[in-house]
Amino acid sequence: MSTITESDDSEETAKYEESRVYGWLDDRLDLNDEFLGKAFPEDRYASFLLGEVTLFTFIILVLTGTFLGMLYRPGAAATTYEGILAEYAGTEVPLAFASVLRITYDVPMGMFIRMVHHWGAYLFVAAMGLHMLRVFFSGAYRNPRELNWVVGSTLLFLGIGEGFMGYALPFDEYGSTATGIGFTVAGSIPVIGETLTKIIFGGLWPDNAAVILPRMFFYHVFLLPLIIGGLIAVHMLLLIRQKHTEQQGSRDDDAGVSDDDESVVTGVPLVPNQVAVTIIVFLSVFGVLALLAGFFPVQRLPVWGPNDPFSTPSGVAPDWYFMWVFGILKVIPGFIPRGEFVAGVVAPGIIATVLVLWPFIDYERDAVHFTADPIKRPFQTSVGVGAIVFIIMLSVAAMNATVGSLINVETSTASTYLLYLTIIVPIVWGLITYYVLKRGVERRSDSGATPTEDDSDTAAAPSDD
Repeated sequence: MSTITESDDSEETAKYEESRVYGWLDDRLDLNDEFLGKAFPEDRYASFLLGEVTLFTFIILVLTGTFLGMLYRPGAAATTYEGILAEYAGTEVPLAFASVLRITYDVPMGMFIRMVHHWGAYLFVAAMGLHMLRVFFSGAYRNPRELNWVVGSTLLFLGIGEGFMGYALPFDEYGSTATGIGFTVAGSIPVIGETLTKIIFGGLWPDNAAVILPRMFFYHVFLLPLIIGGLIAVHMLLLIRQKHTEQQGSRDDDAGVSDDDESVVTGVPLVPNQVAVTIIVFLSVFGVLALLAGFFPVQRLPVWGPNDPFSTPSGVAPDWYFMWVFGILKVIPGFIPRGEFVAGVVAPGIIATVLVLWPFIDYERDAVHFTADPIKRPFQTSVGVGAIVFIIMLSVAAMNATVGSLINVETSTASTYLLYLTIIVPIVWGLITYYVLKRGVERRSDSGATPTEDDSDTAAAPSDD
């Protein structure tokens, strides 16, 4: 596919050459005018910017994480906290816990930067998830972009894993208990579970926290960010090579290109239009995170205190992006053998595999360069809606004790109800979505409208009779 912009290439080149900055850089770097004029398609819903939100959130996480990493001390040995927090001043606490207290309450701007990092981690996973939903429902994963979907799916799982590694670092009672759930699941893998845990983390949690915390710190601040950064680079290189998908029917008449011509991409040029949008998105992302950090600081440490190996606090749950896995653990029937392994490893593994391989399940033989209308893809859209409802129901199931207290039944009874609802409700929503959209496609076909290629699996073209 070639690339065009709304302005003539020669005019763009002349405009760049008039810039002294561009001329100075061009003399030394031999800048490519074609790349500077790369077209970014118009997006009437601004959904294409979710990828940029993810990228900028990752950059902010790296910057804030670098600051925090220079002050954090991984370790479980007892040390005396000598900071300004009166509740723990002069008391012995684990080294990791003391260092996080110092960052939060004693270092200037420490709490703000830590909270930007905290909310940034949430936004990073949320933006990736929303970005993948946009790609899924618009069919932008289809040929030839299957590989980029696989890379994006891998990034999502690595981002979730990165959150797990950071969860344990404060070594507080809440985070330590939630981390222990993950170690229990890993140890439930038959034959190799305990050995794998020792090889990767150095032992069992929290007994070997003195060894585990430095390893998790290394994974969290170096290894996983390095892998994530590399995959983001691969993701962007594939995007540049394959070009953006474009919303059909969004082209400006001034472009002089037919709405169904897939050989070109139309839109605004990278410089200066898209660069200006990018700067606005970055500042907006940082502004939102700063607002959340300033007005909604999470004060978990003084509430829960340092890790206590002799107590198990109630009401502990993982972060929201792990709740669906926690929900499977909560509602797995007791008669299933190796329940923790099935619920914590097998079931999430199946879900992850289907997600990664979806472009090959919903395979397109011919290359497609326009996004699809979800309304005209009943099957794919119903699968997506059912999957979203399924994840929501599992997240609700993770709060089975709360649900039980609300409806005044035992937790075990609530878990049984939630298990049935988790199976039935997504199927019902998927079927309703499929029926409504399929009827819409059939009505458009009956009215004489010409179906698009996306309608081919649900409606035949009207006959000439």
